[in-house]
Amino acid sequence: MPRTGKRTLKIELRPELELIVCCARTRLDPIHRDRIRELLAGRLNWTDIIATSIQHTLESLVFENVTGAGGDLLQPIERAMLHAPARDTGISGLALLNEMILLYELFEAERIPVIPYKGPLLSWLAYHSLTRRRCVDLDFAVPQRFIPQTTSLMQVAGYRPEFDLREAHDGQKAHAPGQYAFFSNVRDMSVELHTERTLRYFPVPLDFAEMEHRRITVDLAGRKLHTFSIEDTLVMLCVHGAKHFWERLGWIADIAELIQAQPVVWPQALRIAKELKSTRLLLLGLYLAHGLLAAPLPSSILEQAQQDSNVRWLANQVCNQLAGKSDPSTGVLPRAAFRLRSGDKIGNGIRHMLRLATSPTETDRQSIRLPRVLAPFYALVRPWRLLREYGFGFRQRLKPDLAIYDPTPQEVVDHMLHLASVGPGDILYDLGCGDGRIVVTAAERYGIRAVGVDVSPQRIAEAQAKARRHGVESRVQFLQQDAKKVEISEATVVTMYLGTDANLRLVERLRTELLPGARIVSRNFQIYGWAPERLEKHTMPNGIPTFLYFWRIPKPAEQVERDSRAEYDKHPAGESDTQKA
Repeated sequence: MPRTGKRTLKIELRPELELIVCCARTRLDPIHRDRIRELLAGRLNWTDIIATSIQHTLESLVFENVTGAGGDLLQPIERAMLHAPARDTGISGLALLNEMILLYELFEAERIPVIPYKGPLLSWLAYHSLTRRRCVDLDFAVPQRFIPQTTSLMQVAGYRPEFDLREAHDGQKAHAPGQYAFFSNVRDMSVELHTERTLRYFPVPLDFAEMEHRRITVDLAGRKLHTFSIEDTLVMLCVHGAKHFWERLGWIADIAELIQAQPVVWPQALRIAKELKSTRLLLLGLYLAHGLLAAPLPSSILEQAQQDSNVRWLANQVCNQLAGKSDPSTGVLPRAAFRLRSGDKIGNGIRHMLRLATSPTETDRQSIRLPRVLAPFYALVRPWRLLREYGFGFRQRLKPDLAIYDPTPQEVVDHMLHLASVGPGDILYDLGCGDGRIVVTAAERYGIRAVGVDVSPQRIAEAQAKARRHGVESRVQFLQQDAKKVEISEATVVTMYLGTDANLRLVERLRTELLPGARIVSRNFQIYGWAPERLEKHTMPNGIPTFLYFWRIPKPAEQVERDSRAEYDKHPAGESDTQKA
């Protein structure tokens, strides 16, 4: 019989993050309910709460538990800020469920043995809900040999492959991407197909044929769907979390909820993990779920995890990351140590670490373009790129925690600058400037001074090179700094293409540091609680829509009052310029 046991992980968190950890569960006990009320009674940074809940994909649970335990302590604006992202999560979850069923039926009609997992299916299995867990895309597992056929079907369904189509045929023997990703412009949805060759973070390849024998049937929205067994799903979730160094608390919540919502055959879960040489990865995920979220575990499994010094070390690294004390994903040596200690045996860890360090990904192939005949040399490109991006880890590097690098097309750059009404005398700051295209365009086209900010030394070097090519070095400046800390008070225009949580982390500084009248343009991401003055939609030639949000820093209340009085004196009784003329 599973038992909760004694809390095994101690971690000191800022109040906002502690509130989110207390809310990261579907079952609130009296202790967590009382603690939520205690935290709500204190002084909290609500922008940070919303941003952090989005970062950890827990916005729905935070809204549900905060309003359930302490709704009477909330101000209307706080409730509205909590509700908006939770509402969007629910809408997105239902849309993804509908699309998952449509694609499943499409594959089923062609007798392609695909298995949906994670996404809406995991929401239903773990949370008994489609609105409690945010899903960003759909994931299907399919044997590698069916990829050419599934690629054709996805194209017929209106999805665009985001990989070299030659890889659909070459993947069986040659290079396979990290996933076969597709995107639908019409639905604004992403779908990823995973095979035994793309799921490279497992120490040994998955055997889909054996996993298919263990599959279960789930009745979801009146449709019966086949998916992986609970035990297979549990191991896959633990490997996936470790792949990303457990950066999101939501991944830990998935495990905690799954083992409470579904019966787990624990001996089988351990056997599956052992065959995949992933026992320590499984124990780490379970240990985190128990220690952070009080998920009940059988005493034998809890003792096995507690007695493994490597599991304890790895869990402490994750807790330090959550608390903001350190980060195992920054620096080649810390990353290697995490991978090495994740292996069931020292030899397994070394082989797994070396394979991940030399197996090229799409990012490696994009960083340097080699002819197909030289493709084997990408195994040498990857270690060099990792070292360049992360450094050795001897000193703390800034981590790109606001957004991943995704260049903005030039036509969208033009629209952003036009929407901001950039003109003579302006000073533009691009937060998360990437290769500097917005900064360079603003300086070249409008002759203004522009500043780009990015944490990546590689992006800063690319931006400086671009400025030299365009002859605008004297009017631009690029700062390798954290956008959350850089001084922006001189900016009259700020451009951003970050993320919803990133925008929230910047909004207070934008409001307080920028002068009245300063303009802000964000591509694709809104700011919850701050209605835009304008919202424009632009459709690019490839059919992908882009949304541009525009804000203007308002004048102080007393200035507005003076301006209103002056306007009244100028036009008594509300007389307008037109009437006066």
